Amino acid sequence: MRSIDNPSLELKRVQRKIARNLLGNLDVPDFLYGAVKGKTIHDNAAAHHGAKLIVKMDIKSYYPSVTNDHIYRVWRFEMGCSREVSNLLTRLTTYERHLPQGAPTSSVLANIYLASVFQPILHQCAQLEVTPGAFVDDLIFSGSHARKLMEPTRKLLGRDGFSFSTKKREILSSRDEKLVTGIRDGKDGPRAPRKKLSDLRAGFHKLKLGIVPEAERVDYIRRLAARVSHIKNICEKDAAKYVRQLEDLRASG
Repeated sequence: MRSIDNPSLELKRVQRKIARNLLGNLDVPDFLYGAVKGKTIHDNAAAHHGAKLIVKMDIKSYYPSVTNDHIYRVWRFEMGCSREVSNLLTRLTTYERHLPQGAPTSSVLANIYLASVFQPILHQCAQLEVTPGAFVDDLIFSGSHARKLMEPTRKLLGRDGFSFSTKKREILSSRDEKLVTGIRDGKDGPRAPRKKLSDLRAGFHKLKLGIVPEAERVDYIRRLAARVSHIKNICEKDAAKYVRQLEDLRASG
């Protein structure tokens, strides 16, 4: 569960203006994909297509760990604001000394902060021919030497007070199903995760067996349709037969 620090309507209005007027037209480094206009989870996954080795690291409690000191540094040194303006903007874009969930400015500021400290890692990636990627708090490295980026990344961000979730750390080799932001890397492009397809098959099978109570049938089919739509957004090929089954269900009433 994520704690949402929802700003007041007046503060959110101010934050939207800050996001639009001060943060809206910034050049974004290529390795950033999350909360970046014009980039999607598909773009993030495509950057690592065909890699034999993928390493995934998750920054633990990312927004709560981005402090007002980090954000002050963004305004002062990355955005070039004066001390007074940096102090004011930091107060407007942080809450209880951290970056708040739910604020219109938070995702952009988190990206700017990460880009500001990540240059040593990007330099090593270039030397080792490793492709880096970041989708908010999910860091991804792909390439034969991707493992070599794990410890330098942990140390670099650790010096700034960040830690990594061991449960979400993954090293995916050629034998593993490679999932990047919920998209499976198939030989011919993006595919839906096998687990989601298996669950969807089971869902339609329940209907065929008639074990879904009649009173729940309409709502059950509605939920199935939402899952099919999600699969279709990932890969139309994977969703095709389920789209047809939904059409048959609706036609039969």
